[in-house]
Amino acid sequence: MVVVPLKPGAELPGHRMELPAADNMRLLATLTREAVFRRLLTLPSAYRVVSRRPPIVETAKQENVIPPSIGLPPWLKKRVVLRFETRIIKHPGEEPYVVLTCGNRLRTVIEVDCGQLHEIGMPLIGNYVSTWTDNPDPKVARRLRLAGRVVANDGKVLRLADHDGGPEEMALGFAFLEPTRANFNAVVQALMQGRAERVLKEVQEIEGELRAGKASLETLQRALSYFGRAGLQIADGVPLQFESPLDQAESVPFPPAEVFQRPTFSFDPSGSRNDNWTQRQLDKTGPYDRATFERKRPRIAVICETRRRGAMAETVAHFLEGLPEVQSHKGFVPHATGLLGRFRLQKPQVEFFEAKDDSADAYAEAARNALSAAATRDQPWDLALVQVQRSWKDRPATSSPYWWAKAAFLRRDVPVQALSAEMMAMGDFEYACALANVSLATYAKLGGTPWLLKARPSTDHELVFGLGSHTHKERRRGAGERVVGITTVFSSQGNYLLDARTAAVPFDRYPEALRATLIEAVKRVRQEEAWRAGDTVRLVFHAFTQMRQETADAVVAAVESMGLSGVKFAFLHVAEDHPFTLFDHASATGKGAYAPERGQAVELSDHEWLLALTGRDQIRAASQGIPDPVLLRLHEKSTFRDMRTLTRQVSDFACHSWRTYERARLPITLLYADEIAKQLAGLERTPGWDPDTAVVGAVMRRPWFL
Repeated sequence: MVVVPLKPGAELPGHRMELPAADNMRLLATLTREAVFRRLLTLPSAYRVVSRRPPIVETAKQENVIPPSIGLPPWLKKRVVLRFETRIIKHPGEEPYVVLTCGNRLRTVIEVDCGQLHEIGMPLIGNYVSTWTDNPDPKVARRLRLAGRVVANDGKVLRLADHDGGPEEMALGFAFLEPTRANFNAVVQALMQGRAERVLKEVQEIEGELRAGKASLETLQRALSYFGRAGLQIADGVPLQFESPLDQAESVPFPPAEVFQRPTFSFDPSGSRNDNWTQRQLDKTGPYDRATFERKRPRIAVICETRRRGAMAETVAHFLEGLPEVQSHKGFVPHATGLLGRFRLQKPQVEFFEAKDDSADAYAEAARNALSAAATRDQPWDLALVQVQRSWKDRPATSSPYWWAKAAFLRRDVPVQALSAEMMAMGDFEYACALANVSLATYAKLGGTPWLLKARPSTDHELVFGLGSHTHKERRRGAGERVVGITTVFSSQGNYLLDARTAAVPFDRYPEALRATLIEAVKRVRQEEAWRAGDTVRLVFHAFTQMRQETADAVVAAVESMGLSGVKFAFLHVAEDHPFTLFDHASATGKGAYAPERGQAVELSDHEWLLALTGRDQIRAASQGIPDPVLLRLHEKSTFRDMRTLTRQVSDFACHSWRTYERARLPITLLYADEIAKQLAGLERTPGWDPDTAVVGAVMRRPWFL
């Protein structure tokens, strides 16, 4: 423990001594953060300091970014929030140093109580509400504390569920609607009614302007410059000085940086057909497994509402046969030959089964009719196409036609592909692009391999795992939480091998369950690929969260128990929540102004890299703002520590999704695990779903979740 005097004459428990900053970087970073916090407390009262670790302040200059001209009441706000953090950076061969980071975002504010919202007709039942309470840290502003979910409202008192030991009833005047984006939009709908759509679009445009590269950079530079002039002290008599912001164009040393280009993909086992443009090569030569794919003439069941039978028939024809006349202004044809031509399939057997309406019962009956017809002919379906509407996402799974139909087909090992009514109403080019993505996902669901990453020379066996999780929890608070570990397994070429799931276990038993699941997964792959005990094997794990020590130990123990002696591990945390942003001065115009190139990588230390997986070319609208990179952090238990190789692999795997031809925001190891979690969440709430299907079903060996 180090006791640091902040004021002259402070009494210390021992004699006073000096500590070299270079030997105490973590202490220096902590004291810097605290100095920033103390400075924020001296700002005028209009600035609300809402957190100490890290220091977060709601700014007064942009207390509400929504102008009065839009017509919203002053108690509906979007407020700029600044978050400050300190980090230690160490370039290879250089001494470490501390950086102060600043991030800005918008916070939704709904200042009036539920009594006033009730008066304007805002529905409260089903929503969560909060109450104002003092912060445990007396120097930090009051905060909203979740009170519960509204289950009844008599106009004076709210009755709450999921209140976690708090009061079951609360007067409307003491309750405040949870300030989420969805609730903000709902309040605007209640207030503006016919004008709500236009107002929300204007609010979105304002948000986009503030998130844009130039505006964001200027906001952060002003904030950091303020602290550079503030004359901070980290201790009595120890001033804090700031250098210039980290900029390659300045004299301040900048971390090593490089750009990982789009990878090359393989379309033939012999390696003779390679390309970095997947659609072009698919149209030219077909998929990777065109010579061995077995379902050349798939049997397809189509489920749709009776009233949409004609439109669905037309869309299915376009999906299968293509839209050769639809092209971009540059001559690119996204869906020229359809599923059949692009993936070298034969004309399929297609049969329609109509649902009398859009109810769950009607869709379930149509699915049963389809399955009954297949059983009668002893010819199981290879695929089910289900017509849906995006508005159905707001329905609970217990009454969702999509989930009822999907559960029925998956129980019989039939993968499902949704086709939305909204997609059918798109403009020609957007419609063709959407169908191209649907056909790609469909071929993978059928068990096909569209392409693989070009193999890099290596003597090692390599498996890449994605570690995700799905939480069983009926309520947002309280006991009852159980975790399902989700593991996706890929070869180093990005071939989807399998996914495995643990049983639903309490969080403290997760490492034990994960160990058993990993043993089973590695055994299966080892047997299929005929590994020998002495072979060199590299196991790379991508995780959404920082891996706990117990989890890393469980993985190591699992593999050691299998008699594999030449195994190296890499545990990589792919973090989306971190304090860093990358700006590119060389790209100062256009929708992606100041955004870096996709694949831009920056080495912060021997165990941390930044990687831009969304670049300026992937920004479709200025309202998206500047994209944040991901932070890759290597766990200390890792025995394979080549961060450049691991970072390039993450970049490659983010270009390799079989769900879309676009580059993804995350590597498929985690993107697929995330999609599996979402799908399981819906299926588990669907009446009649058998959880064992997710474990033993044959369809689950294929990417059914795409």
